[in-house]
Amino acid sequence: MNTVLKASVRLALATIGTGVGAVLAALRFLAGAAETAPADDELSSSVRGGLLNYRTGKFDDGTDPAGIYKPD
Repeated sequence: MNTVLKASVRLALATIGTGVGAVLAALRFLAGAAETAPADDELSSSVRGGLLNYRTGKFDDGTDPAGIYKPD
């Protein structure tokens, strides 16, 4: 009886360990497959400099027709 209980506990722990391992492997796969793209702000002219648009509070190339720029 005692050996059956020990074997059942070992089997349960092995099954739980295998399940946890499978979940972790799936999470690693999904995290590794995720592709991140740079934000629009990183691709804009603000990275290269530009004029401060007081309407948006960001730097841009100065061509926003509704933008408010400091006169030269």
